[in-house]
Amino acid sequence: MQVEILTDRTTTIRASVSDVQFSLMLTIVLVVLVIFLFLRSVRATIIPSFAVPLSIVGTFGVMYLLGYSLNNLSLMALTISTGFVVDDAIVMIENISRYIEEGESPLQAALKAPSRSASPFCR
Repeated sequence: MQVEILTDRTTTIRASVSDVQFSLMLTIVLVVLVIFLFLRSVRATIIPSFAVPLSIVGTFGVMYLLGYSLNNLSLMALTISTGFVVDDAIVMIENISRYIEEGESPLQAALKAPSRSASPFCR
C-alpha cells in the first residue's frame, strides 16, 4: 500500500486565514482613522478602537467554547459581522456626538442615541 498526497488544500486555507487577518486589521485601522477624521475627538476614537477588537476576541472565545473551528465560512462570517460592529459603532458615536453638540450631557446623549439610531441593530 502506498499513500500519496493528491491535493494539498492547506495552502489555500492558510492564504484565506492570512487574507482575513489582513482584512480585519485593515478594518480596525480604517475605522479608527475615519472616526478621528470626521469627529476630531480622541475620546470618540478610543471607543471603537477597543470595541472592534474586543468583539472579535469575544467571537473567538465563543467559537472555542462551542467547539467551532476556523474554516472559510466562519472566516467570511467573522468579516461580515465585523462590518456590522463597525457600522453600529460609527452610527452610535455620531448620534452621541450630535446630542452632545446640541447641549445634552454625555450620559444623557449616550442614553438617548440608540433610540434615534438609523441602524436596525440599535433599536
